[in-house]
Amino acid sequence: MLKEFENWLLNNNYRPTTAFDYQGRIERLCKKEGYTLSHLVENIALILPEYEINGKKSSYGKRSHTSVRQALRRFKMFLISNKLIESAN
Repeated sequence: MLKEFENWLLNNNYRPTTAFDYQGRIERLCKKEGYTLSHLVENIALILPEYEINGKKSSYGKRSHTSVRQALRRFKMFLISNKLIESAN
């Protein structure tokens, strides 16, 4: 699924370096937190806010010019666009 995420980013005009970086950030975040990828997918709506500006893990979310946070946001967009999760209105 992470390779599909990288390809989705490339198809949405992200630079190859950014696409590869965001894929790696999702992978490292899962490893750091002890999440499986399926757990992240199923719980992205609860996990993402923790890394936002006022979240309890915001300091990790803003690392590398907020790349962690941006990767999570794009991953959520990828999941919604591929109908793997529903969009919360």
